Amino acid sequence: MKKIISFMLIFIIGISAVGCGAKKEKVSLEDLKVMPKFDLKDVNDKKVNNEIFKGNKLTMINIWATG
Repeated sequence: MKKIISFMLIFIIGISAVGCGAKKEKVSLEDLKVMPKFDLKDVNDKKVNNEIFKGNKLTMINIWATG
C-alpha cells in the first residue's frame, strides 16, 4: 500500500512540475478590446452571437457547464 501511495505522490508532483513549465502566450491590451465572433444557441434553443454585446462599453460573461 505504501508503494502505491508513494508512486501516486511522485506521479502527481511530476505532472504538476510539467504543467507549471508551460509557455504562456503574450496577449496585448488591443487583443482584449475586441469581442471574438461567435454564433451559438442558448438553453432555450435561441441563436446568440456577439452582436448582443454591441454598444456596451464593458461586458462580463459567466460561462459554466455541468459534465
